Amino acid sequence: MSRDEPRADLLMLLMRSASALAEQINSAVLAEGHSSLRPAHGLLFLRVADDGATVSEIAAYLGITKQSAAVMVDELVASGYVSKQPHRYDRRSQLVRLTSAGADVTTAATNAALFRWKAASTTLGEDTMASLVLALEEIGRDGTPRPVW
Repeated sequence: MSRDEPRADLLMLLMRSASALAEQINSAVLAEGHSSLRPAHGLLFLRVADDGATVSEIAAYLGITKQSAAVMVDELVASGYVSKQPHRYDRRSQLVRLTSAGADVTTAATNAALFRWKAASTTLGEDTMASLVLALEEIGRDGTPRPVW
């Protein structure tokens, strides 16, 4: 197969790459002592990291039911990684935010992702990595991140 031929196995290549990266990030998080977390929690952490989010917003972001998102949030509250606070505009909703432990996890995951980026950049080169980002943005433009349980 030449480099210019379409690849029917593109989905498998993307899934394998995403799985490998998720496993590497998860291993780094586990090595920091956060043994109760799984990769799906990382996606939730990304959604609430800046200004927080409601359970409904988390569910929409993850592409799961509100009930599943609520269970996940309750688990993370019990583990001390997120907190629920009154929503400043909607009395019916609560805002989910990272605690300091959740922020520590996010830092560990970010550092692991950056380490992997630097390793790939060394192997592939900065121009290839920039092209890869553009290609993945185009391929995944209409996609939603799905938790890996």
